[in-house]
Amino acid sequence: MTPASPPRQREEGHDEVLIFVIDESYDRIDEFVDLDDYLDELSATDAASAVFRTRIEAEFGSSFEQVNVGPGADMPAFVTAITSNIVPLLPWLLAVFFSGKPIIDNLGAWQTIYGRMRPYFSRTTITNRNGAAVLAMAAVFEDMGGIPKSVTLRGYTSGYRHDEDCVAAPPAIEEPPPTLGLSLVNHVFHIEADGVAFLVTVDGEKASAKRI
Repeated sequence: MTPASPPRQREEGHDEVLIFVIDESYDRIDEFVDLDDYLDELSATDAASAVFRTRIEAEFGSSFEQVNVGPGADMPAFVTAITSNIVPLLPWLLAVFFSGKPIIDNLGAWQTIYGRMRPYFSRTTITNRNGAAVLAMAAVFEDMGGIPKSVTLRGYTSGYRHDEDCVAAPPAIEEPPPTLGLSLVNHVFHIEADGVAFLVTVDGEKASAKRI
């Protein structure tokens, strides 16, 4: 049997939020299909993955692409996107945010984007840098008890998610990490809101903000 072609790896676009749902059928094949119905493990694995994809597409009403978010060792996942078709202000918000310029208009739109993302968190999820920015902003808004008047990104970096060393506020805005490595990455933001500096770490769908 000829092995199936690997899925196309979806990389981050500058104007979209990518949400990666980890494939729950991986290493749990028999919970999704009857192994006796297939000639080999590869066929059963593909079938189980297809069952999981069908379930999440029905659950969320979204289309998904198959990808991998594990460098070196496979971590199969399915990715969907939130784009300007869903939130028209999304490209503008992301462009201004990652330029390091102050945002003083339409700050409530970040909450709209977060509301679109939140249903996916019923599953094990990972986001790209843009998605992590939305989670970081939500964490800052929660800490401040509402929407500030002005927000500026002072720095961004990505790091190894299992590194327990103290994380410092990044001094510059770095490029997003490759999506193939997202299972091992956390996102670190240095955000200033109404003159208050925050260090925000985003790990998966969880964000934690502290004042610095």
